[in-house]
Amino acid sequence: MSRNPRTFRKPVRLILSVEAETVAAIDALMKAGGIHGHRNRSEFVRRAIERELRRCESDDFKTSTRARV
Repeated sequence: MSRNPRTFRKPVRLILSVEAETVAAIDALMKAGGIHGHRNRSEFVRRAIERELRRCESDDFKTSTRARV
């Protein structure tokens, strides 16, 4: 997965809806700076999606999912 959105070879626009409280929490993190110094909401969401995908690909997640099915 790419780390720099400017280097995407085949970018796709994704439109989604989230609760207002979620947007407010993202904005608060962005304003606070520090290690969460993202430049914009879309970059924050892109990174969160990539983290979740990596988590889902882990062996532990696959094992626990199979046990539920």
